[in-house]
Amino acid sequence: MVDETTVKETQPTATETPKEPTKAPEHQIPKARFDEVNAKYKEAQTQLEQLLSEREAQAKTAKEQQGKFEELYKSTADELTRAKDGHKTSTARVQQLESVIQGLLNVKLEGIPKEFHDLVPANLPPEAQLEWLASAEKKGLFGHLRQEQPVGQATNPAKAQTVDLDQLTPLQLLKIGYSQRA
Repeated sequence: MVDETTVKETQPTATETPKEPTKAPEHQIPKARFDEVNAKYKEAQTQLEQLLSEREAQAKTAKEQQGKFEELYKSTADELTRAKDGHKTSTARVQQLESVIQGLLNVKLEGIPKEFHDLVPANLPPEAQLEWLASAEKKGLFGHLRQEQPVGQATNPAKAQTVDLDQLTPLQLLKIGYSQRA
């Protein structure tokens, strides 16, 4: 009997369908694993879309800020050119004024005797020297420069007489005499 059972097993019965020739088995993924991977993929896609939209928004704000910075740069550049122009004009003006002050100082020094030139401080700038000379003259340091007027004499210069007194009448002589006293 053992023989019958073994034979039965080896021979296919009519009720059993013969097996189709075996094909290479397909690699099938379980449904749960597929859903998990698919969910992660969709989540990654939404995160990617979110990051791309954030990046676009940041790029837009950066461009807006860059536009503001460009305006600020342009205004600062304009202010710089105005300041440079102002500096050039003020430098030219300073040079003009320094030459004028130096001329005034030279005129003042010419009015002072040579022996007093050593009294003027040489370490001061020209405008300070000019101020020093003005205050020294005011205090009388160079006081002997004034011409002394003789006391009791006329301060007006003498006029040359153009009229011959010999030809005048006595009345005209009296008028001339009285007009000179008063």
